[in-house]
Amino acid sequence: MRRSSLLLSAVLLAVPVGPLAAQNYFDDVRPVLTQNCVRCHNAEGVAWSMEDAEETYERRRMIARLILDRRMPPWLAEPGHQDYVGDLSLDDETLAVVRSWAEAGYPKGSSRPDVVADAGSAHGPFHPEISLDVLPEEGYLPNQRASDDYRCFLVDWSGETSYVTGFRASPGNRNVAHHVVVYAVDPAMMERYRELDAEEEGAGYQCFGGALPDRLGTRAARAAYEQKYPNGLRELSSSNHWLAHWAPGMDGHVFPEGTGIRLEEGAGLVVQMHYYSSTAPGESDVGTTLDFMVESSVERPAFHLAQTRNDWLVSERSGTMVIPAGTQRSFEIGDDLGDLLGYFSYLSQIPQDQIEALELHSANLHMHSFGHSGEITLRRDTGEVETLLSIPRWDLAWQRDFSFAEPKVLPRESLDDTHLAVRCTFENPTDDTVYGGYGSAEEMCFNFSYIAVRRAPATDDPADPARR
Repeated sequence: MRRSSLLLSAVLLAVPVGPLAAQNYFDDVRPVLTQNCVRCHNAEGVAWSMEDAEETYERRRMIARLILDRRMPPWLAEPGHQDYVGDLSLDDETLAVVRSWAEAGYPKGSSRPDVVADAGSAHGPFHPEISLDVLPEEGYLPNQRASDDYRCFLVDWSGETSYVTGFRASPGNRNVAHHVVVYAVDPAMMERYRELDAEEEGAGYQCFGGALPDRLGTRAARAAYEQKYPNGLRELSSSNHWLAHWAPGMDGHVFPEGTGIRLEEGAGLVVQMHYYSSTAPGESDVGTTLDFMVESSVERPAFHLAQTRNDWLVSERSGTMVIPAGTQRSFEIGDDLGDLLGYFSYLSQIPQDQIEALELHSANLHMHSFGHSGEITLRRDTGEVETLLSIPRWDLAWQRDFSFAEPKVLPRESLDDTHLAVRCTFENPTDDTVYGGYGSAEEMCFNFSYIAVRRAPATDDPADPARR
């Protein structure tokens, strides 16, 4: 991610606030910054460091302005729709402290030691059991002849069959890393992926379209592969699924208690890195890592559902997502969850006839730089429509999973008439047409939701499928 002097962020913790009279930097405002901002504003973070109190004070006017405009800490969700875990937005009392300080002329006060918060994840402290290197030791230099470079790297999963209960991606160079998507690959197909990886020169392989190499999109390469492995492309595509993701603004994330995503012993990971090669010419990515919390078993297996339209990603050819110059356009996609029950059964390893209910835990809107606003909605079988997430002012630099304080429980019998949808609005102020696609100058519309599966309790009936 590109560094910006306008970024102030981190996790919200309770900040003790005194009387509004005689507010000063060290006594009243510095604790707000150390408890809400230093997690990101540090020497290893995504923006300039606030660890030095004196240097931070020099930026006092900018800091106060961005806080009072509610641009920092970055919390894009419109209030009034849902209660979210780990809400970063500052309360009115804390804003009043900053406002009083600014109106008094930013008094400094007397220096004193900082008390820096130990910021964890929304669902608890992040303590990884497994850490995996993504890149070769020498790192990877993004393609310098292209503004966007999608590169996939194979990583072996270590350990026995287990459930991922927390995830963190740590790009080695955030000047060039735009996002990370991790796909899980079935153990039986890992040798096929290794074979494809070895056939492409350099570290990893080009993969704009997902976990598979782009070269398989050509007719000749497809024909050659299908001749060697009949029905091979279908097998490759069906053997991987979306495991986890990272974009600027996301960090170590602990999944809801009692849930996790299953990974088989011998499975592999395809790590898709999207690089902005033009933002930092000549800079390599070195030391990117993935950290995982794991459990041997969980009560409710889970998965990430990624919602979009594939033809939006080739819109210059398909004409399905077109944003003419000087216009604003909206696009929407949705799924009836009952139609996906077989897919949910495959991901959770719970037979369809044993699924009692789904738990919808989160929503995550993803667009690119022409994004204006968007919303994710749930229409229940009763016809009631609920706004899960509304983002009226999109900011590409800050994206996250918005986890609900209470999951949306969707009984099995209601799924055929339960509709999950995402709507994206784009604004194109340029003189050129913008199309949907994979590049940073193109657009995307995605929702990512974390969903857990409840298994029906077994009965005393030997014929009950839940007893099998």
